[in-house]
Amino acid sequence: MRMHRLARPATLCLMFAGSFAAAAPSWSLDASNPSGLITETVARREMLRDYDGAKQYGAERVGDRSRAHVQPIGIRAGNFILFPALDTRVFYDDNIFGSSGPKTDDIRTELAPAIVFKSHLPRHILNFALDGRLVSFAENSDQNFIDGRAAFDGALHVDHAHTLALSAETRLSHEERDELSASRFAAQPTPIHNTKVSVGLTRDVGRLYGTLSATAQHTDYFDVDAIGGGKLDQDTRDNDIFSSQLRTGYRFSPGFEAIGKLRLLRRLHTHDASDHLDSTGYEALAGLSMETSPLLRWKLLGGYGLRDYDDAATDNLGTALLEGEVQWLPTQRMTLYATIGREFTDNTADGFSGWVETSVKGRMEYEIYNNIVLKAGIGFTQADFQGQNRKDDIITGDVGIEYYMNKNWLFTFSYEYQNRQSDVNFYDMERNRFMIGAKLRF
Repeated sequence: MRMHRLARPATLCLMFAGSFAAAAPSWSLDASNPSGLITETVARREMLRDYDGAKQYGAERVGDRSRAHVQPIGIRAGNFILFPALDTRVFYDDNIFGSSGPKTDDIRTELAPAIVFKSHLPRHILNFALDGRLVSFAENSDQNFIDGRAAFDGALHVDHAHTLALSAETRLSHEERDELSASRFAAQPTPIHNTKVSVGLTRDVGRLYGTLSATAQHTDYFDVDAIGGGKLDQDTRDNDIFSSQLRTGYRFSPGFEAIGKLRLLRRLHTHDASDHLDSTGYEALAGLSMETSPLLRWKLLGGYGLRDYDDAATDNLGTALLEGEVQWLPTQRMTLYATIGREFTDNTADGFSGWVETSVKGRMEYEIYNNIVLKAGIGFTQADFQGQNRKDDIITGDVGIEYYMNKNWLFTFSYEYQNRQSDVNFYDMERNRFMIGAKLRF
């Protein structure tokens, strides 16, 4: 029975991918593919040399500037360049549990070592990354945890117009009590093991391009101690998600293009008690991406999504989907961003099978000096939970400075504010966080 359950979504993905196989030469992978695949083709790279507003007019976003004089040069090892780094951050958090009642404040320290292996091959790409995060609290040591991740990204440039890409990642992370999907009865952060593999084919030459890819993801939630004693059983949240995606577009002229996205997914819960959450998902969006001038770029896509649950007693969920973004360069030193979105979040927990998230956000990057960047942002997010009479409104704001002292040292200073108001008062929360960070890079 177990093998039969796993075979069903795999067959769906293969059928979906196979239905487009005959036309695959007309498409390529979109660079913003959520699977994380490398999508650039040789033809696309050469096309950008001929047309790129940033190169022709100096209309370069603050975040895109190379800052070669303060960037690490790496360590050469044959056909690879190694980029080791060690990031240290110290936070003062006045509400570490995101509580609606009495707050618990503490000083939080994060130590994040990382090493990236970037290939330096004549044509193809073969990259590896290993990183981790050690989190400790000055007074609440029972909240300490360690994260880790190993990742691979590869791309085979089959010919001038086609790229075959593969990415794989395994990650151990922790869900803290203040997160939307976390249980408020967990005594410690919940360990989560996630494994994800994606493969895709790219064709990008001329006006017509697109994406065809498939992704398999397994998420395993570990049991965690409960407040007041005992264990919280998290096995009912374990799931497998299989998805297939098509992302395609047509360039009317340089800077003006139509975009379309289709996605089919199958979510299976590996614990019998949560079989009623098994579902099939469908998403479709279409819209335009335009560069009105090298200083003003925008994208707007709209569509519809559906989650069709196997259990007849569970109401299906359908909603409008939205992706919008504006980038404006009012001066050479400033870049402004605005985004709007509406999407499914397929995280599950006791009482709900995910939520629909609607967000509006704005962000500014300002280059005070060639090695000092000011960043600030503000946002509003609404989370409407499926299967539960709960809706959260979240307001966020942050401001910070990045100081690139030299090729090896990067210092950061920031302040973050978050306010969450929920229909269920238990989930209300307000917090302030101050952070000082130092990153050593080679």
